[in-house]
Amino acid sequence: MGAIKGGHRVLAVLLLALVVLTAFAAGPAAAGEWKPTKPIQFIVPYAPGGGSDVLARSIGQVIQGAKLNATPLIVVNKGGGSGTVGTTSVAQSPGNEHMLLTFISGQVAAPLVAGKGAATYKDLTLIGNLAIDEQLIVVKWHSPYKTIEEVVAAAKAKAGTITIGGTATGQEDQMCNRIFERAAGLTLRYIPFNSGGEVITALLGGHLELAWANPSEFFPQWEAKMVRPLAVAKETRLPKFPDAPTFKEKGLDVTFKMFRGIAAPPGISPAVAGYYENLMKRLAETPAWKEKYLDQYMLSPSWMSSKEFATFVAQNEVQFKALLIELGLLK
Repeated sequence: MGAIKGGHRVLAVLLLALVVLTAFAAGPAAAGEWKPTKPIQFIVPYAPGGGSDVLARSIGQVIQGAKLNATPLIVVNKGGGSGTVGTTSVAQSPGNEHMLLTFISGQVAAPLVAGKGAATYKDLTLIGNLAIDEQLIVVKWHSPYKTIEEVVAAAKAKAGTITIGGTATGQEDQMCNRIFERAAGLTLRYIPFNSGGEVITALLGGHLELAWANPSEFFPQWEAKMVRPLAVAKETRLPKFPDAPTFKEKGLDVTFKMFRGIAAPPGISPAVAGYYENLMKRLAETPAWKEKYLDQYMLSPSWMSSKEFATFVAQNEVQFKALLIELGLLK
């Protein structure tokens, strides 16, 4: 019996050694230790100057400053088709391990309007969400409209004639505008542009009376006292704009959560997707991200993992479909 027990002990030791060696050999592969080997193309599917452009360039600067990634992120603007051109170009780059895409609410809505041929979020690899941006109605500093109540009164008196600009057709700005029209019982003349930067340029040039904008799109002009916000579609006021009330304070049920996330091409390996998800999570945890992006442009922190982000996007698609039907852009 002793000899048998001794044999069992030897066998157990050998099996344990085998398990350890197998785990050692499989460790790096199981961990999926992939890293970029060349510059990463960071596609922004809108023109320069808008919120997505600011997002991409801020990400690149913070990652470089914190040395979170060895290779640079090269921002490439591919505007057109309300974001569908750039988004579709990424969807048509399956397996490209050195490509990322800014992915926002409008890129969920735009394909619904564009129809067949435009890539949807289901054609991408969702990496994660970094922030919730805020929607405001903005006017020129010396506009005759000093309050949102004055806008409502004028719009009711001159139905369908007061102009308000926003980025693209059937995206966040137009959907938010529809929520405002419905809540206030009025009609505005919505004019679409290719980017938030173009909207602000048109506002300053006197081609618009009102504009929908995110803080990052008009922040420099606000600092220069060229524009002023009248109301924010958020539950609470923004600290840097203490004089701009929420729509709800004025009895208008207008809120909108515009997400700002990251996606990648389809067909990348779990190791590549995991690397980028971890990179963005580490980015979101840096003090520089909070100071130089969230605080500076007044966004709300909202980290979501890949799985959480996918669920959130699917829920948004349902809401957006209903709004687009109201706008007559979907049947």
